[in-house]
Parts: sequence; structure tokens; C-alpha cells
Amino acid sequence: MNDDTIKLLNLEHIEHLIESIETVSSHQMIALHLRLLKSPQTCPSCSHITERFHSYRMRQITHSVLLDKKYALIYHARRYKCLLCGKVFYEHNPFSLKYESISTYTKFSILEYLKDYTHTFTSAAHTYFVSKQTVIDIFDHFVDAKRRSLPEVICMDEFYTSKVSKYKYACVLFDFKYQKLIDIYPTRHKNYLIKVFSRFPISEKMRVKAFVIDMWPSYKEVIELTFPHALIAVDSFHIIRNLNDAIRHIRIEVMNRYRLNKSAPEHDDMYYYMLKKFHYFFLKNYEDIHDGKIPVQKLNTYWHKSTILDYLLSIDDTLKSAYRLKERYREFNLTADYDTCDDELNELIRLFKNHDHHLFRDFGKTLQKWKKEIKNSFIKVNHRRLSNGPIEGVNNRIKTVIKSANGIKNFYRLRNRMLYSINKDVPIKLK
Repeated sequence: MNDDTIKLLNLEHIEHLIESIETVSSHQMIALHLRLLKSPQTCPSCSHITERFHSYRMRQITHSVLLDKKYALIYHARRYKCLLCGKVFYEHNPFSLKYESISTYTKFSILEYLKDYTHTFTSAAHTYFVSKQTVIDIFDHFVDAKRRSLPEVICMDEFYTSKVSKYKYACVLFDFKYQKLIDIYPTRHKNYLIKVFSRFPISEKMRVKAFVIDMWPSYKEVIELTFPHALIAVDSFHIIRNLNDAIRHIRIEVMNRYRLNKSAPEHDDMYYYMLKKFHYFFLKNYEDIHDGKIPVQKLNTYWHKSTILDYLLSIDDTLKSAYRLKERYREFNLTADYDTCDDELNELIRLFKNHDHHLFRDFGKTLQKWKKEIKNSFIKVNHRRLSNGPIEGVNNRIKTVIKSANGIKNFYRLRNRMLYSINKDVPIKLK
């Protein structure tokens, strides 16, 4: 017996049962002809113990231990005959289940391979020399991801799924503290979520202290109805994004007034150039902008960022006041405290609602509408401010799974795939 071959095939656990192994190599695959030792067997019909040999039947079992070439066990399955009832039956097979042509080891290797969210069913099929449908069947049989127990803080978000589902957006729940997906639902529709959340056990729902959401009104309505004791916090990223969208439109509006057009009442190509080239000054944190010399090609010179910003803000008073107010809110968002933020938040709402530009006035109305939820976002859990930041990184992995799903229409399978490969700790069914 070749001990190296036994180790290579990952068969050490049944080495004592093996009678012989012979290796036959060809261009397509490596065939390993294997026989087990003769041993007493129990008749499946009458439970009589027999050792009467009847015949051999050869079975080919895919056993992918090395990934450079297909490996197959040519299993010489011994058949026994019961002396009491005459039944002919096969010996116990330690390699695969009855009527299956793929080894149990290969199945679990495929499942381990699929824990990587960048791997696909197709790549698993190529790697382990089986068909794509076989990989799918293995995954469906062994993986049935259950909803995780509800934690104290839940991040609630959505992701785009129209190419793999009949709904445009799916809803995802995420554990803020332990960074695990709780569950994924095929739609974010209000009525659907109310039905699902209403079925959660009361004991679990009472454990939830807070939800973190974006500014999707349906989420707020669902939570207020089904989790009346939980706080709701708005993710600050979405507030800042709305604010940046507003100032971006204001900048473009001012910039387009100075587009080179000699027939227009006013035009200044330099203003247009500067507002377009240095657009990022209005969105990027000032401290993150390069602090050295910045080329201004149109003037064939270099300016410091402070000079560029002063120039940009001198172009238009409304743009200047919008930038100053945007920066004031950004500073508030970075430094405010839950217990002391009320006065400054109220003042910011007043300033936005009274601004010269209608987009900032609209933003002020948004702040007023979500005032309580914005304040709640300054609550800290385990020294971390409530936000949907943790789930945003997971959404990138979810998008990768969807992109590689290649048109999977079975949402339940897609959900299992995401939970299994992102959480990493989803147990597999052993039967």
C-alpha cells in the first residue's frame, strides 16, 4: 500500500479499510482503481451477517483532490449475497452516497470554495471537474441559511436587483455590532416588510434598541409600526450626499452662466474654466486637498489651494454663502454630540431654510423632517457612532455576488449564496 497515495487522496481516515490502489494516468484524467478489504456485511433485507462474495461492479466517482487534472476513483464495489434470504447487495461505500458519482470529499471542497464571494458556480465547476448544475445541486442541498437572531442595533439598507429578481431593490438587514448579515428580503416594499417584521418573535423585537436607515420614508413607517420601542437613526452619509448634490447643482448653475458665448450679456471663460476644473473643491474636504502647488494651466502658473478657493468663492455670492454653510454643517456632522447638538442643529435648519437658493431651502426642509433621526445618529454604541458605514462595504461584496450570478432568477438561491459567502459561518446541512 502506497502511503503517499493515501495521503494525496485524503483517505487516511479509511486507510485501514483499503485493500489495494492502482494508478492509471491518461491525458484526460488520473484513474485510481481501488478495492476495499473483504469484511462481514449486514443484509439490508433480513439483517443477517454474511461474508459470501458475489461479484464486483465498477463505479467511477469524481474525487477532485488536486486541481490540475481530473481525478476519478474507479471503485471496484464488492457485492455480497445473503445466505439466509438470497439478496445480493453492495458493501458499505465510504466514498459517496448511493447512486452518486461524486465523492463526499469533493462536495465539501466545492462548498468550501464557494465561501469566497468572488467565486462562481461556473468557476467551481471548472475547478472541480464537474458540471455547473452539479455545483448548483450541491449548494442547494447543503446550504439553507437561516435568519440570524435580531441584535441590539440593525443597519437597514437596499441594493439593486432588477436583473436577478422581479423587484427593483432588495432589502438587507445587517448587525451593526458583529458585522454580519441578518437576512435579505426580495423587496423593500412597505407592506411586504410589515408582514415579515410582524412575524418576528416579541422577545427578539424587544432586544432591538435602534435601526440605522437612509432617508427612505417607508423604512421609517415600517419600523415605527413594527418596532415601536426602537430608536431610528438616519445615516449621516446620506445627509451629506444630499447636501453635496445641492451645492454641486449650484456650482454648475453658476458655471454655466459663464460658458463662453460672446452673444450672451455676460461671459467669462476664466470663471467657467476654474469652476469646472476645480469642481472637487466644493465636495472634497478642504484638508484632504493637496497642500502644495496646484497647476492652473490656463494661466500657465501654480496656485496654493487657499488662493484657488478664494478665487472660486469670489465668483458668486450665492455660491460663496452656500459653500460656507455646507462647511458649517460638515463641521457639525463631524463634531456634534447627542446631548448638546440641539441648538446648533436648530440654527442650521434656520439658516438653510432662509438661504437664497431654493435647493438649500429644500435641504433645510429635509433637515427639519428628519431632525429627530439626525440627532439619534450621534448616539454611540461601543464607542462607534450609529451609521450604515459597515453595511456599505458589505454592499460592494453583494454587488460582486450579483454580478457573478449571471442571471440567477431564483432569489432564494441568491440570498443563500450571499449569506453563505459573506457571513462565512453559515452551517451546512449534513443530511
